[in-house]
Amino acid sequence: MGRHDRIESGGLTPSAELKVVTGGRRAPDPVGADAVDMLRSGQVSDIENGGEVGVAQHLAATLEGVCGDVVRADGAFWAWGPTCWRELPENSLRLAVHRYNGCTVQGRKPMWIGRNFINGVLAEVGTILSEPDYFNNPSVALNCSDTVVEIAKGGTITTRQHSPDDRFRFTIPARYGNGRSDPLPEGSMLHKLVTGAFHGDPDAEAKIDLVGEILGAAAFGIATRLPLPKAFVFLGETASNGKSTIASLLECLLPEGAVSHIPPSAYEDERRIVNLAGKAANVADELSANAIAGETFKAAVTGNALQGRDVYASAMTFVPRALHLFTTNALPRFHGGLDRGLQRRLVVLRFNRSIPEDEIVEDIADRIRNDELDLLLRFAIAGAQRLSEHRAYTLPASSQEALRDWLRLDPLIEWFEQRVDLTDHEPPGGWHGTSELFRDFKAWALDEGYAEKFLPIVNTFGQRLRAIPGIEGRRIAKGAIIVGATLKGTRAFQQFEPW
Repeated sequence: MGRHDRIESGGLTPSAELKVVTGGRRAPDPVGADAVDMLRSGQVSDIENGGEVGVAQHLAATLEGVCGDVVRADGAFWAWGPTCWRELPENSLRLAVHRYNGCTVQGRKPMWIGRNFINGVLAEVGTILSEPDYFNNPSVALNCSDTVVEIAKGGTITTRQHSPDDRFRFTIPARYGNGRSDPLPEGSMLHKLVTGAFHGDPDAEAKIDLVGEILGAAAFGIATRLPLPKAFVFLGETASNGKSTIASLLECLLPEGAVSHIPPSAYEDERRIVNLAGKAANVADELSANAIAGETFKAAVTGNALQGRDVYASAMTFVPRALHLFTTNALPRFHGGLDRGLQRRLVVLRFNRSIPEDEIVEDIADRIRNDELDLLLRFAIAGAQRLSEHRAYTLPASSQEALRDWLRLDPLIEWFEQRVDLTDHEPPGGWHGTSELFRDFKAWALDEGYAEKFLPIVNTFGQRLRAIPGIEGRRIAKGAIIVGATLKGTRAFQQFEPW
């Protein structure tokens, strides 16, 4: 039962309105978003209430009579069918309002409408059909063209029919078919791509597994639902290493509109971040260390509510579900530092090999999309099965080493490793004061060439020190001290001044 059964529309009933739309023929069953084009032509003859609210009530009922259930969420109108919820084109909605131009009100003088009236009607239709949280918690499953795939405990695959209650907003254009989970055939383009990119790496198998899990997490919508969500950085310092091609597999698997391309530097832009709403993945070839240290980036990776604003539209709040993947030739240096919570959410996948020219297959991603989409789907499902079983991604040994190397580009971490020893014993003269350690850090950082404007202030410095395992902050009469660490080398007792 659609929402139009609860709307008091003025004038014609929805069934009578459908006769107007179809020229008196029996209206076909609703066919979802495509059916909105039935309202592009013809004219409404008479309605009971000619104001914006009255026309909006009539149009809302008509929309649901033609399209089935319609909701307003994430700044757009959505209709179900045949396999997912799809956005109603704004142009079609405006043309649907055009049909009221010249319509009489209770058989009297016709009304003539303009742009402001159309805007007002659509705004009120949005109010009537508003369900802002409708897509915040879609089902954990993969929506492909022939079925819905779910993974039960133990990794067992089950399938079922498509349903509007899943709240899916895209359908993967591949068939699950008989659900085989064979290894990648050696002669396939997909096998050639992933094995060629990691050929010779000691942890190549783990890297290939991780690629499958990245695809599976995006396809099943579980990227932000794992106990420890991750953002991925594909690092390839050599030419022709395959990182961009493997990153493009997300766009091969997922349908148009399910992948955004927002760099971390734009995450604080409310007009850009709103484009994450409803996306399964976000892939970008720009990486900014300062940006990924921001609060908005953390919220996007972990699936906390974000607020954005489309151009000329009101602000809206949405829950991001996208998996985040960035490609880069070099890892940027951290200036303001990176808290431990986000450190645990970054995975660096190294691409070490320059693929020889005689192994390069031109347009290999397009060939996979066109000829091996069902195989790519099975590769993603196998990755999601591992995620379901282990509740965590496969982390290659080289990825953990690469992350440690990256974090050393943080001046505080680099200073700590070079200048500080962890100790359980209080040094002669007492524990160092926070301000004393900060002065040593600042002098070291400036000497290393770091710009002062990018260094943390003393309060942030102290907070980050206290977050390091084995370090404790205390306050005594003389000021704040750091327990558990001492500057390398023996020092005589120095009276320190509180900062």
